[in-house]
Amino acid sequence: MIDYGTVLEAALTPITLISGVGLLLVSMTNRYNHSTDRLRQLLRESDAIKPRKDDDLDHAIELIFLRVRLLRKAILLIVLSGMFSALLVLMSIFEIALGDDFMVLKSILLLIAIAMVVISTLIFAKEVSTSMKALGLSVHH
Repeated sequence: MIDYGTVLEAALTPITLISGVGLLLVSMTNRYNHSTDRLRQLLRESDAIKPRKDDDLDHAIELIFLRVRLLRKAILLIVLSGMFSALLVLMSIFEIALGDDFMVLKSILLLIAIAMVVISTLIFAKEVSTSMKALGLSVHH
């Protein structure tokens, strides 16, 4: 018989990781949605003034497009981290149900999940930095 307490204890770390990943995902998704909305708005403004060219507008479009690409990468990594965390929960349950030792596989899954969170967070920090650069351009013009 499988002891529910043992299963819960084994799954606690990855479940906590999934919660943190979810919070990061909400924040990143909100920034992504805002950035894509702003990019569409600037592209409409750019189309409205054609054939005239506005270098400041073009630069703002490039910066926001860079932000969107960075956010897309960060979101992909954070979602994959959540998937690896979920696999870790599944492996913990299989380990208890089957009575086998999946410690090496579980350790690898945990390391991958955490590495993806770290890389995603670094990319997210780069996006925030790019956002500040774009804001600085707006303030100085």
